[in-house]
Amino acid sequence: MNYQQIFEPGEIGQCKVKNRIIMAPMGNINMADPIGRPLSKMIEYFVERARGGTGLLITGLVPISFGIDPTVSEDNDTTYFPRIDASSRTRMSGWRDLVAGVHSYDAKIFIQLTAGLGRVGSPEAALKGKILKSASWNRNFYVPQVPHLPLSDRSIKKMVKNFGQAAINAQVCGMDGVQLHGHEGYLMDQLTSAPWNRRKLGRYRNKFQFAIDVVREIKERCGEEFPIIYRLDLTQALYESYGDQIFKKMFKGQERTIEKGLEFCQVLAEAGVDAFDVDKGCYDNWFYPHPPAYFDDIPYVEQTAGRLKSFFQTKEIEAKVIAVGKLGKPDRAAEVLRQGWADFFMLGRPLLADPYWAQKVREGRVREIIHCIGDQEGCIQSFVLGGHPCCTVNPYTGFEDSKKLSKANRVKNIAIIGAGPAGCEAAKTAHLRGHQVTLFEKTDQVGGQLLTGSRMKIKHDLALYIDNLQYQMDLLEKEGVDIKYNTEVSVADLKGQFDVIICCNGLVAPLPQIEGRELIPYCEAREFLDNEMQLPPDVKRVTVIGGGIVGCELSYSLAFEKQMQVTIVELRDELMKGVVHANRSMLLWLMMGRGGPSGRPEDVLQTPVQAFTSSRAVRFERGRVILEANRKRKDPYTPWSTLVSDNIHNPFHKTLDPDDVEMIEIDTDYVVFATGGIANDGLYYELLRENAAPEIYCIGDARRPARAWEAISSANEVARYI
Repeated sequence: MNYQQIFEPGEIGQCKVKNRIIMAPMGNINMADPIGRPLSKMIEYFVERARGGTGLLITGLVPISFGIDPTVSEDNDTTYFPRIDASSRTRMSGWRDLVAGVHSYDAKIFIQLTAGLGRVGSPEAALKGKILKSASWNRNFYVPQVPHLPLSDRSIKKMVKNFGQAAINAQVCGMDGVQLHGHEGYLMDQLTSAPWNRRKLGRYRNKFQFAIDVVREIKERCGEEFPIIYRLDLTQALYESYGDQIFKKMFKGQERTIEKGLEFCQVLAEAGVDAFDVDKGCYDNWFYPHPPAYFDDIPYVEQTAGRLKSFFQTKEIEAKVIAVGKLGKPDRAAEVLRQGWADFFMLGRPLLADPYWAQKVREGRVREIIHCIGDQEGCIQSFVLGGHPCCTVNPYTGFEDSKKLSKANRVKNIAIIGAGPAGCEAAKTAHLRGHQVTLFEKTDQVGGQLLTGSRMKIKHDLALYIDNLQYQMDLLEKEGVDIKYNTEVSVADLKGQFDVIICCNGLVAPLPQIEGRELIPYCEAREFLDNEMQLPPDVKRVTVIGGGIVGCELSYSLAFEKQMQVTIVELRDELMKGVVHANRSMLLWLMMGRGGPSGRPEDVLQTPVQAFTSSRAVRFERGRVILEANRKRKDPYTPWSTLVSDNIHNPFHKTLDPDDVEMIEIDTDYVVFATGGIANDGLYYELLRENAAPEIYCIGDARRPARAWEAISSANEVARYI
């Protein structure tokens, strides 16, 4: 494909951008010091993307509502966000360094300013005695029993002034423009949207007014030529997501329709907004603004950016339109421009996975792009749990300031056991440092557990990553790495032969001992996937034991690909505990038959997946599973709500009585066990006992079954210091 259009310069207001690639606002939480000054971690994070050829970068959230919205502050007025809202030479020094670094590579940078979090802020502030605020009386997203009181008009006007001050501070620091975060159900969206703004009196009963006032304040402080991008959901899409009954019950039948969204954009363009970054959805259907791997490519660009672009052309409005939403494949990004759906496109997670996306496309090295796998464990879940943005498939993301690759002082002979993601990362890193590497893999291809997972159709992003990983390993073979496929090794094969041995040989999955297991056909989940999900003839009903992420993905895939009637049995009180909210909520949405990965009606499940939480299989009989289920078990299908992290105390959480149970019989033809695995660490400990090499390491699932992020990160850490 011809990618020339991607690299044509364009303009946002009077800001000239060298190409059509914009880095979407991705985090920067916990990348500043406690008073909000950008640290070298944040600076290098953005500079690396500028170095990789991106034309325009946008920072993550920078609140202006300190002292107004208590959810943006922590103890002693510290913050996990960067700050630029008040004049401070201490803070501004970090911003100036960031701008200078980005500009060195002829990239532009806009600061993303936000009014705050409001109802989607952490409820912890309320538990510490603070009064939470929103546009009107609203429930907290995380703990609905916690209320948010309406902001006064005076507080809202103060935020307007704070926007202007923050914008001119950014301009003085050399920023090229501002992006206003009016999106996703954050406080600015709450003040400008029907679901949350139910004000009857005052200036801000007009749902457009706050945004208009902010735009005019920035233009008056910074000049009409200082460009503004406005980020919004053209529609919250709540009715589309959940249907009439749930829409009326959960959301009072209120949302921004697409027609109202188009009107809003016209008003903002007339007020001075130079470009619009549009998608759909909010926290209550977070899978839209943070599309997981399960979605097909560009799932809604034509409906959002394309619709707005057409509307602007009809109204002869000159404001630019920016597309966003699963555009990581260069062909799809080029298609969006070619179709005229947008003037620019945004890449968020693809630039975390590969900061050199732009350079590789421009140089015709598309095959080399490292693709995002959509697990969102590093880019989102990391800072939800108290960390900072990073990336599962790129161990340098978020560590550009500290992780450096240097040549080894002494070349060592290294054996790596297992070519899963950890083994491949260790092999690549050790090879780049100059070591001699032998990689042993018991199958005929790389990928390990990720290869197994990629066999489901909804894991197409993972399949693309595996394809690239195999390509990388093929190149390493040509450069001298010795990869021995279809080879299992023992201590005798390794002892005394290598300076370093790294065990990355994965996990094993023992099956639970349940009475009558021999009476029913069954298989372990990973074995089942590696066997291409083949089922015996005449199987119509499948029971999946285990409702973690593997069990739920497999259950949906059986229903979606095989048209099976599927039942999940999960011991815990919720499905997929610990899974990032966007992915968890979308998978629930898919399993309950509310939507499909393509957005087409024919992809929606006709028979939803049945799920029993707080339940366990106690006995198998022929054609039947007997469950012990808690009578007060929760409804497993509430994708509009999220799970609170274990370290946040929820005083409203009710513990179920473990003795209040009932026995339930489920008719089934086949059982799949998705009950997890244990570390396959036998080889590692035997190597240690035999003192088989001077250095012996154990990485990934072979040490402790966990996420791919931990496996790849630890492999990189070890290989950089051998």
